[in-house]
Formats: sequence, structure tokens, C-alpha cells
Amino acid sequence: MPMWVLEDDCLAPDRQLRIDFKGPNPFKVYGSVGTFLRNIFDVRGKDVWEREFRWDITSEPREFFSRFIVKKSYDYWSVVYAEVIMQGKQPSDPNKDGEMTVLLRSILRTESPENTILEMSSISKAMRWLYFRTLYNDVRRNLIEECRIKTTDLAGAIQKTLGIAPETVMR
Repeated sequence: MPMWVLEDDCLAPDRQLRIDFKGPNPFKVYGSVGTFLRNIFDVRGKDVWEREFRWDITSEPREFFSRFIVKKSYDYWSVVYAEVIMQGKQPSDPNKDGEMTVLLRSILRTESPENTILEMSSISKAMRWLYFRTLYNDVRRNLIEECRIKTTDLAGAIQKTLGIAPETVMR
């Protein structure tokens, strides 16, 4: 099925936010990430997925890897996908210092299907290009800004859970 796709990084010019943590019990944030994603992106549980989880009990400290994805639909065309990747080492004793790296990424994806002969015609493509270029462009820019704000809010919630002092950021 042909599809016309526009995809933008919400955190441009950076591709991702990175949080590095060394301290006691870095794995404690894992239990809160799903709730943070649901609350900050204002979605239901079905829109939050834990795509990957790995826990290695054969080593000390124990290594872990987890990846969450949230899908926030805005209208017929546009969807935001945000991803949280957590990787680190958790000692058997939660009071001992471990380490963790958290990566946050988010994109705005706008899709327009070309399922029928009418949608594939040159006139339809020209009208769609004109609509997306003039009228829908401001909507997309607002959605990108909202996505960026929600992703930085998510980073702040994770930092607060880990006990990292928040940075002062001007918006």
C-alpha cells in the first residue's frame, strides 16, 4: 500500500536526550516509566509497550536493558512515538552503587495513504502537497513543540525519581 510519510525528530537538532546516573538502586526507575509515559503523554495503557526487557543474573552487578515505546495519536494523520531505553548495572544489594544510562527519543510521524486511484492521481497529490505545505504546516510545528515539551518533562520525571537535581531550562 503506497503511503506518503513525513517524519520529524521532536528533539531536533539533537536526536535524543541522555541521562547518566551512578548511585544506589538505579533499577528503581523501571517500575515508574510506564506510569510516567501514560500520565505525561496522556494515553491509555494500550498505547504503552515494553518492547524489550533483559536481565542478566549470571553477572555481578546484574546487567539490565529495557525499552518502552508510547504512541500518542493526535488526528487522522499525525502520531507521536516516544521511546525510552534504559541500560545499566544493578548490584544484588540495592544500597550499593550501580549505574544506568537512559536514552529518550521522540518523533512526529504524519502519514497520508494512497489507497485508491483518486488518491494516487496527480491532482490529488498536488492538493495534498498544498494542504500540508500551507495549512497543516502550523499544526505540525505545534505538535513537534508539544512533543518536545512532553519528552523533556519525561526526562525531568526520570531525573527526579533517580534523585538527580533538575537542570534549569528556559522554554
